[in-house]
Amino acid sequence: MITEPEEDLPAATRSRRQATFSAMLHRNYRVFWFGSFLSNIGTWMQAVAQGWLVRELTASTTVIGFVSFAGSFPLLAFSLFSGVYADLFNRRKLLLWTQFVQLMCAATLGVLVLMRDWQVWPVLSIWHIIAVSFASGLATTLANPAYQALTLDIVGREDIPSAVALNSAQFNLSRIIGPTTGGLLLAWTGIAGCYLFNSASFLAVIAALAVMQFPPRKAAGNRSGREVMRQMIAGIRYVSGRPRVTTLLAIAAVTSILGLPYLTFMPVFARDVLGLDARGLSYLWAGTGAGALISALGMAFFLSSSRRRGRLLLIGTALFGCSVTAFSLSKSFALSFICLMLVGGGMVSITTSVNTLLQMLVRDRMRGRVMSMYGLSFLGFPPAGSLLVGSVADLLGDRFGFHGIQLALGLSGGLIALIAILVFFAAPRLRELE
Repeated sequence: MITEPEEDLPAATRSRRQATFSAMLHRNYRVFWFGSFLSNIGTWMQAVAQGWLVRELTASTTVIGFVSFAGSFPLLAFSLFSGVYADLFNRRKLLLWTQFVQLMCAATLGVLVLMRDWQVWPVLSIWHIIAVSFASGLATTLANPAYQALTLDIVGREDIPSAVALNSAQFNLSRIIGPTTGGLLLAWTGIAGCYLFNSASFLAVIAALAVMQFPPRKAAGNRSGREVMRQMIAGIRYVSGRPRVTTLLAIAAVTSILGLPYLTFMPVFARDVLGLDARGLSYLWAGTGAGALISALGMAFFLSSSRRRGRLLLIGTALFGCSVTAFSLSKSFALSFICLMLVGGGMVSITTSVNTLLQMLVRDRMRGRVMSMYGLSFLGFPPAGSLLVGSVADLLGDRFGFHGIQLALGLSGGLIALIAILVFFAAPRLRELE
């Protein structure tokens, strides 16, 4: 298929130190960064509480995986449409509405847990969590490509490597603060407090979006259902004609399906493998975040001026897979903590590398649609992976002195590392991406 050429990557014109933090020179980016940071702290606090709540309600790894699947199923079903919306509609308004919906979802579960604890209306079941998770997942699906595309609107093409890496840094700094604070709040106020705090945290990003200033954006024109479908097909054709973009998305998909289920089953590892309580679980989350933050700061430094971004991606993917396997087989808290730091570091090297390379390779008019496919790859497929890994774990059962989930996730991590090594030698164009 003959396609238009991919755009050239811009040459580095500033020192590494300047390039690392260049995105912070933009006022809109600073405001959005801090608002997102506060909101993400609340999200990670809820993640600790919800993992513990789901584990209280069911011991089945298959059901635990299904809860994750319900929250991310909208990404599988609607991601491609959300990318078109990000290209056709006002991105700031779209983000404002989706953040409000997520605020209400967190508040709803917080109130349900509170009524259960106070015996006012003790009807909370796993199906309430599944239903609200689906609604929140739908809002997240609409928000993700708009969020990614808005980043370039704010900082411009030259500063996008810095912006992507600093976004990752704030996300992973919140991963340290959120779970640690969540564990303390969980012990002090119970599960409901974490949900309600997360609900309030969405006000930070809503306020940031409200005060940000943007130049007027040209209207997209026809927004009918037929046009949305036509634009979605155009986005798929655009990606299919670019082998490097397709390979980047495939790496993201494989990594998310086989590796990211470790997040879903973290409460199982904490409680059933390591014998930890909720505070111990929060320390495991913080370990992942600490490694991810260190990696994010390193990636902000190297991605801004590196000429070996493709190699960084594949090396990070292999590191991630090996670290997942090591964590899966560990029965020591200290070793598990160290492995999770490496898991977090490897994951960030993958996400920042793929995100940056995609943003630099694709054309502006297709950015929302391509980033929706990126969101589908990284955030839409993990639920399917959780179902797969959970089912394999139940099928394998406890063998050789290991829990079934240890064996299933260990195999997944090894497969990721093997695929990364194969791609490194089989795809030189990807390996040499700058």
